[in-house]
Amino acid sequence: MDEKIRIFLRWFLFLSLCHFNSVSGYSSGAPDSQCGSLAPGHGFDSEDITKAPFSVQVDKTSMKTSDTLKIEIKTSGPEFLGYMVQVRDSYDKVVGEFMDLSGGRSLQCSNKQDTTSHSSSDPKTSVTLVWKPKGLVGSNDIQVYATVVEEYNKYYVKIKSSTVKVTEDPQPEPEPESEPESEPEAEPESEPEPESEPESEPESEPESEPTASASKSPAFQGCGVDKNCFGQPADCEGSGTCDFLFSWKLNAAGNKMEWEGFRKGSGYVAVGISNDAKMGEDTMYICTQGSVKEYYATGKSQPSASNSDSGLKLLKSESKDGTMYCKFESGLSFTSGAGRKKRSIEVDIADRKYHIHIAQGSGALSYHSQNRQSTVEPLALNVVYKKLGAGSNVLLKLHGICMIAAWMGCVGTGIIFARYFKITWKGEQLLGKDKWFTAHRMLMTLGIVLTAVGLILAFVHTEGWQYEYDFIRKNPHPVTGIVTFILALFQPIMAFFRPHPNTPKRPIFNIAHWFVGSIAFMLGLVSIFLASNLATIPISPIGYVACCIVYVVIYVLVHLALSGNQIWAKARRRTEVTPLSEKGREHVNVEVDQPGASFRKSVLALFSLLSLAVFIALTIIISISN
Repeated sequence: MDEKIRIFLRWFLFLSLCHFNSVSGYSSGAPDSQCGSLAPGHGFDSEDITKAPFSVQVDKTSMKTSDTLKIEIKTSGPEFLGYMVQVRDSYDKVVGEFMDLSGGRSLQCSNKQDTTSHSSSDPKTSVTLVWKPKGLVGSNDIQVYATVVEEYNKYYVKIKSSTVKVTEDPQPEPEPESEPESEPEAEPESEPEPESEPESEPESEPESEPTASASKSPAFQGCGVDKNCFGQPADCEGSGTCDFLFSWKLNAAGNKMEWEGFRKGSGYVAVGISNDAKMGEDTMYICTQGSVKEYYATGKSQPSASNSDSGLKLLKSESKDGTMYCKFESGLSFTSGAGRKKRSIEVDIADRKYHIHIAQGSGALSYHSQNRQSTVEPLALNVVYKKLGAGSNVLLKLHGICMIAAWMGCVGTGIIFARYFKITWKGEQLLGKDKWFTAHRMLMTLGIVLTAVGLILAFVHTEGWQYEYDFIRKNPHPVTGIVTFILALFQPIMAFFRPHPNTPKRPIFNIAHWFVGSIAFMLGLVSIFLASNLATIPISPIGYVACCIVYVVIYVLVHLALSGNQIWAKARRRTEVTPLSEKGREHVNVEVDQPGASFRKSVLALFSLLSLAVFIALTIIISISN
């Protein structure tokens, strides 16, 4: 039997090595797991791309969104075995779609066919690809990134092409001409439309003067009086301080909807008409400088251009003082979609109520998890409301409160118990364990539970992980929060397997337990600080950050005070006379607190009160934010 087992193990090892060698080279193309790094994963470092014998060339330096880009990978000497190619915008986001793969295969990193790779490891001297900027809106700078594999252990990662400027196609000219054909009798009624434009001229005169205030944009004029306005952050419409906003109303003839979009900065601003409060299954209007387009979405995938009969028409567009404004009109009843029954959305503004979603962004269109706002209730879009309610962010507020309670309340205090109170309450037990240990374990367990609850609340609000690279690059709060939770989970697992005291491996556990716990605590505080810059809960950053700083200062001072007390207690203990037994020679194990116990207890009580005060202050700041 032993001989058979040995033979089996030899064959198993041989086959495993064969399998490893056969798949590690990815001869049929790069795997999806390399989407972000573009590295082959062969286990070697990339060669210096400045010395690469390969180049990535493009056939133009500027293009329209309707054009295609020819991409060529060339060699100045050696042949190459494989490649992986992407096109990325200025935010390092993978964009567009490859049309001609030149015998290669397509990969989906962010969207369908946005990445291509080789399909065989045959030697190559050049590869020609064709790419189109599908999904891009507005103006974008893009570059082609290519990883070229010369040999298994010799490759060049992210060779870049020259920059290509992509601009959006101008609004199609034939569109205004199609209006008279589809509504010949409405021509007389539409005559007053141009007359109404001069009436608005006096309003635009003041705009010609340089203004730094967003409140002077036409989008804010008449909010709650003759049109509906909805912006972010909440309740910004009256003061004109919105980061982005959409307004809508019926036109003078009552047969069209007039929309106005506004945003700070460059990019696009979008409005969605939806049957529910979630993004997806929507008709959307995307407004950029000089154009407006209609899209539809049937889920959280990238929206698609719509073949609609909505009569979409751009009326005005301008950029001024770092802001963008657009005005357009659409029909009241139409079908949005690709013309197929399963991929179409019926819109009837005159007779139905809809939720309104607004969002802003730059680069390719995608599902918005952060820079968006939704009405809490469906609205009759042809009725003017004094004030519109935004979708509830109560789950995010509860998320923040749970995290503050967990890390500034439970975990911070639990660390202090473990570090400084092993020499206090000697001989006193709670639930069968030393008091300090019971307090430490209960606080840490409660901290992990509160963190888990907080994460669940956040994911329920965002409907899962919806954070894109652009958002995380600007604010890594979601990533630091997840890492904090993972490290926190390691702590009870390590504690479960901790070696018995006085065993050789116990010091290793002590160091690992302290290190992981300290990193988790610091990341937890960092995550709380980063939350001050999230648009989803527009809290007062000054008061919020001030409270966080106060907590950190108090925490550091408490550590300094208790560390000094600990050093003093050890020195004092060494100078005391140790009680002896009746025989006079053997030490008696006297269970007494080390000197300074009253001071330690006082500092703990003061720290607990101050931590509670900071928690209450932060809870109030979060609760009253809109």
